[in-house]
Amino acid sequence: MLRLRELADGDAESVRRIHGGEGVADLWFGAMTGAQARAYVREAASCPALLVRGIEVDGDLLGVVRLERPAARLSYLVREDARGNGHATAAVREFLALQQCPARVVAEHRAANTASGRVLAKAGFVPVRTAGGFVHYAYRRRPVGTLPHHECVNQLGPGGR
Repeated sequence: MLRLRELADGDAESVRRIHGGEGVADLWFGAMTGAQARAYVREAASCPALLVRGIEVDGDLLGVVRLERPAARLSYLVREDARGNGHATAAVREFLALQQCPARVVAEHRAANTASGRVLAKAGFVPVRTAGGFVHYAYRRRPVGTLPHHECVNQLGPGGR
């Protein structure tokens, strides 16, 4: 069972593992050290410009979702051995539903990382541009009771009838 939770002092080693391994080679900061992981956990708890939640599945912290304010820039990372199981998609969807999450959010991923593009698309983001090797996305929460455009068209049938 997946749940989002605040990071705690004892999470530094899990955070280091999430930000380690071959899967983070293309991140600008590379693999995280133990000291960096401890600082990340402290910052997540103390910085009002950040909203950070750990992705926990069956008691195992296997990822993080992070929102930088005021830019409303979303990022997420799942531990390499836990990828491909839908955890990132479920976590991003749940994160976007949080009361503290703004109605408009942006995200980006390296153009070569198509798996991240699928996560963002499934969570409701739409691509807005590609620049500098990155695909940029935007998300806007729909008012309760409304459907995305493609679902409205499908319900109306051909020609909008």
